[in-house]
Amino acid sequence: MTAGLAAAAVLLVTPAVSAASTPEVVHAAGKRLVGHAGPYDIVVTYTGSGALRKVNFVYASKFTKSKRQLSARWMYITPNGPLRTSGWARTTRVDSGPTWRAKSWGPGKKIPKNSKVCTQFKGSSTLACVKVA
Repeated sequence: MTAGLAAAAVLLVTPAVSAASTPEVVHAAGKRLVGHAGPYDIVVTYTGSGALRKVNFVYASKFTKSKRQLSARWMYITPNGPLRTSGWARTTRVDSGPTWRAKSWGPGKKIPKNSKVCTQFKGSSTLACVKVA
């Protein structure tokens, strides 16, 4: 479930200045959702109509003053279905000021309409989520 950046989604990151900063995701077509939960951000791009949506890109970021390495994962919860999750993956440091850690995944997992897509950082129970309608 974890793969490199999708060719259809290009991540352009500028140095983060606050926890509300998120990357700009450029994609040919589709919808872009942004969610926040405390110091965590999630960005999801997806395409599709009907019963399924193709998730093109998932991005998780966390603002922290710690310089230690972090791991993150993404997951989705289908309507009336089980939680499905990726494995833990190491984040990268985005800027050299106050530490901003980020991880991106892509391309394309097909999920049912109205599923909830979330990201989580290891050691935290907080989830940043968006609903893929």
